[in-house]
Amino acid sequence: MKTKQRKIKFLERKEVEKLVAGIEAKGKRNLRDRALIEVLFSTGMRISEALALQSDEMLILLKERAASELPIIGKGGWQRVVFFSPRAKEALRAWLAVSDEQAGGEVFSITPRAAQIMIKKRAKEAGIDKFVSPHVLRHSLATDLLRKGVDVRIVGEFLGHRNLNNTMIYTHVVNEQLKSIHKKLYR
Repeated sequence: MKTKQRKIKFLERKEVEKLVAGIEAKGKRNLRDRALIEVLFSTGMRISEALALQSDEMLILLKERAASELPIIGKGGWQRVVFFSPRAKEALRAWLAVSDEQAGGEVFSITPRAAQIMIKKRAKEAGIDKFVSPHVLRHSLATDLLRKGVDVRIVGEFLGHRNLNNTMIYTHVVNEQLKSIHKKLYR
């Protein structure tokens, strides 16, 4: 029996870039918002994981130019390593330079609900006419990785999935690409 596949909401990479570019790179709130969005897309963290980041561990990560990885405790108490892109690290540097959070505490003093509202508002301001949330940025990373040919098991590791079935929901995008390629090759 065939089960209905869940439709995943995600942004194309260009839409993520448009979202970030739509936020001016000055002013405390703008710098915070840019940093949070970059971190969510770069790492694939859940919003609760990103909001649990501590400024002291981020300052250490940012001082080490080569370091781009950080172990975190994710959903269910499972530990995994997340990776920060150079853009995410630069956005974090800019935010922490003006933030009041340098002496310890959370990097982003914002509630999960406030983060959802902020991301939705920023997407609208950037002219993105899609549903956008912190979790959509997580879906966007997974989709982007799969489109670039990353093995689904590796994508699952990035996302901290314990079960491959949880990651398989993203393969709809790859399946559409395969269908298109097949159609071109076998007319």
